[in-house]
Amino acid sequence: MNKRTFFFSVVFLLIASVALVGCAVVVPATPAAPAAATEASQEETMAGELVVYTSRAESLFKPVLEAFSLAYPDVKVTVLTGSNSELAAKLLEERANPQADVLINSDLLTMQSLAEQGVFVPNDSPAVATVPEAYRADDGSWTALTLRSRVIMYNTELVNEDELPTTMMGLTDPKWKGQIGSADSRNGAMVAQLVAMRHLLGEEAMVAFVQGLVANETQWFGGHTDVRKAVGAGELKLGLVNHYYYHLSKAEGAPVGIVYPDQGEGEMGLIVNSTNAGIVAGARHPELAKIFVDFMLSPEGQKVYAEQNFEYPITPGVELAEGVPPLSEFKLADITLKTLWDELQPTQQAAQAAGLP
Repeated sequence: MNKRTFFFSVVFLLIASVALVGCAVVVPATPAAPAAATEASQEETMAGELVVYTSRAESLFKPVLEAFSLAYPDVKVTVLTGSNSELAAKLLEERANPQADVLINSDLLTMQSLAEQGVFVPNDSPAVATVPEAYRADDGSWTALTLRSRVIMYNTELVNEDELPTTMMGLTDPKWKGQIGSADSRNGAMVAQLVAMRHLLGEEAMVAFVQGLVANETQWFGGHTDVRKAVGAGELKLGLVNHYYYHLSKAEGAPVGIVYPDQGEGEMGLIVNSTNAGIVAGARHPELAKIFVDFMLSPEGQKVYAEQNFEYPITPGVELAEGVPPLSEFKLADITLKTLWDELQPTQQAAQAAGLP
């Protein structure tokens, strides 16, 4: 097959401000890898347009999107972005006339809540069936794509190892006043962490955690990229992030270290959340949507997530990036987040009443 050149559009929608930004990327098609003749011919005939809503940062989603476009050069992918809550509200508003084919987000709790409201269609894909039950809907209507753990990163030039906090609650120590960065209530991973803490430690402890961060004059950001950059630049000593933000900063040469918190006896363990995908009920391109989700779960797609983003693959058998310790090395929080979706709203209300912006 001769190489072909194509365009796929990536349109970024900031729902809160109703601002729309578009960009086109030219990606050369590559010859299909050797496969059965039927598979090759099927791939060649796949064409059309796919609309994906996502809350993921462009830098984390773009690499795997480009890999999909190389595999399916005749599929034009249009991406609309917003926060987890903004996109959830948009999908609910559009149920009578769905505009999206796929939602990819960073909050398992929101996915389960939307599934309960009938936003997604069941998916019997064998690829989805390989995902651990704790990280997919029972009917496959949503599935995790990657896992990420909640950690504390720090600037190694500003903090000695012997003074580091070893638990999440340690971030409330007044000695860290003015030296902590964190994502705010717009971020799904942050909210899921609070839901987990409320369930494991009780609402009083979760509220005390938020109040402690507020009292320590934590610098709040809409996402983790700004947190990791501030820590790497020495503007802050500590940052509450997902584990891969540490690895991204480390790969850039920033002087950063990492703490996997709450590993001691009687402590709650490492909180793990996921990024997720679901096919929208009534989607205009359901077959393309299914192929898209399958690619995200394929060894090729998972390898991109692992190698370029340092995320934990959800598909068995895909190797971790160098330097990323397996989750089996840690004491993990004893929770199944998908069963806690009904605790999302009361957690958000309590956290915001405690001062979480």
